[in-house]
Amino acid sequence: MSTTNSDGEKAGANALLPLRVLAMDTSNTSCSCCLRDGGRTVASTFLSVGLKHSETFMPMVHEMMAHAAASYESLGIFACTVGPGSFTGIRIGVSATQAMAFAADKPAVPVSSLRALAYPLFDRKDTLAVAMIDARNARVFSAAYMNGAEVVPEGARPIGEFVALCETWRHSNAPDARILTCGNASGMFPGAAKNQTQAYVTDMTDFHEIDPRVVATIGEETFLSIPEAERAEIFLPERLLPVYLARTAAERNLARANEDRPAACDR
Repeated sequence: MSTTNSDGEKAGANALLPLRVLAMDTSNTSCSCCLRDGGRTVASTFLSVGLKHSETFMPMVHEMMAHAAASYESLGIFACTVGPGSFTGIRIGVSATQAMAFAADKPAVPVSSLRALAYPLFDRKDTLAVAMIDARNARVFSAAYMNGAEVVPEGARPIGEFVALCETWRHSNAPDARILTCGNASGMFPGAAKNQTQAYVTDMTDFHEIDPRVVATIGEETFLSIPEAERAEIFLPERLLPVYLARTAAERNLARANEDRPAACDR
């Protein structure tokens, strides 16, 4: 684990924002956190040791905050990815953020994992930014964006279905646009695309992981986009909820068990 202090670049942002924000991501096998103040990165930590977030996440956050000599009460907001992604990882991150926000009496702002992946590509005009997270069994959590606008909504889909949605949108709306894929499942896109589409696809290998600085930026922008009088109510910690998009393994197993159970006889 390494902790760095640097100004860092605000990915995809056009202006510095005035909030002090603690941003966190636990939506996949890696986890990360970032402290930003007035748009400047004060400290940032990234850890990739597999899905051990229950053991590593909170010590990582506390260590970074101590390294930066920052208190939780000094924050303006907490920002956290809420999914889609790893069910376990999301639960850990959301629960921890809720607890910290409650204790510090601060707002908690949700951030989409898919939007956070694609956000650094939003300033590349006339390109389709495609975010994909592996959902197993040839399925992906996915969404597509053009110039920052969501054009293929978030969903959990078979890879072929998602690629077809992107191809259809591109053909109808921006036939000359390139497709930039990001996320840990981005390599699945070219194999499922038509031959003609493959020529326009670039796997952005530098954007397979979520940058916590981006989570901070989106959190700031989301918070400041709401009228000041409404922010406290909208961003209550208890309103920070996971976004799964698909059933958990336990839910799938229960559904299969119910399907296999004999129907009750009429009496």
